[in-house]
Amino acid sequence: MALSRQDAWSADEDITLAEIVLRHVREGSTQLSAFQEAGEKLSRTAAACGFRWNACIRKKYESAIEMARTHKHKSTDKGLLAREEEQQTDIPLSNIKDPGLSNEEENFSPHTAEMKNQLQNTISFLTKLSQYMEEKEAEVNNTLENKKKELQHENKKLEEELHQVKKDFKRLREDYKALLDVMEKARALSEGALPYLAEEEMEESS
Repeated sequence: MALSRQDAWSADEDITLAEIVLRHVREGSTQLSAFQEAGEKLSRTAAACGFRWNACIRKKYESAIEMARTHKHKSTDKGLLAREEEQQTDIPLSNIKDPGLSNEEENFSPHTAEMKNQLQNTISFLTKLSQYMEEKEAEVNNTLENKKKELQHENKKLEEELHQVKKDFKRLREDYKALLDVMEKARALSEGALPYLAEEEMEESS
């Protein structure tokens, strides 16, 4: 006896289960028999097949179920049923269209839905990342602008201090030059007075 599966249902398995159930309905059989046959074919329990049919698949194929039931009511006569079975093949599930679904939705598989969900998540992530990068860029630009203003203010202050130092240095140099001139004049005066002082000393000694 094969072990029953417990993994997720695929789109192909849903189609197989629906085909088996619809065939049993057309033939006047019970859904329980359909679930048992589907369980053997899909390596799942009949209960799992019944739950999957009633919870996820049945609503998508209500129109197909009505067609199958209509076919069953028209085939109550065994002789007519035998002739119809010879002439009529199973309705391909691909030709059964749920009026509530568009062509795009009809061909939408769980794998495609998962890819779409992943794509939406990726777009959402990239959008948030772009917003975050813009905010960080604005924050960095604001910080740099403030730093630039601080440096400009500091540079202006240093330029003013340098200008003041140059002025002070120029004034000191001028004062120093004036002092040298005074000292030079004093020295010249003192040297010019020495001969007169010597003569006076000689006269006093004689």
